[in-house]
Amino acid sequence: MDFHNLYLLTKYAREYGHSKIRIAGMSDTEHTICTFLFAHTGMSQDDVCQALRLDKATVARALLTLEEKGFISRTPNLENRRKNLLSITDEGKRSIADVVHIYDEWFARISAGLSPEEQQRFDEYCGLLLAAARKTSEEK
Repeated sequence: MDFHNLYLLTKYAREYGHSKIRIAGMSDTEHTICTFLFAHTGMSQDDVCQALRLDKATVARALLTLEEKGFISRTPNLENRRKNLLSITDEGKRSIADVVHIYDEWFARISAGLSPEEQQRFDEYCGLLLAAARKTSEEK
């Protein structure tokens, strides 16, 4: 698979989820952060940046908007007063409930033509590629 195919897969996925994410009242970045916090509560802003590979300014703007909408809350980290812990609120959970798995649904639809064994191999290959990408990123 060449990079262009990976790019197109990502583009098609974004097109699929974009309108549904907008209905939930979020931007794509806000959706990504909410989805992450939905599964990983009590993370710091730095944790979000690192896990999602987003720059600090982008995350800071999105978190401010999400907090203003009442979708996330910040609580002081008792172990490190300079950091806040982020959690998705009940309002945030309600807003994202219909779209939290939108990309999983999209992938299930496009991979339906693969056998279970092919899907498993694909997952394994993606895991290998992701590990190599992380290693390459760390080497720069």
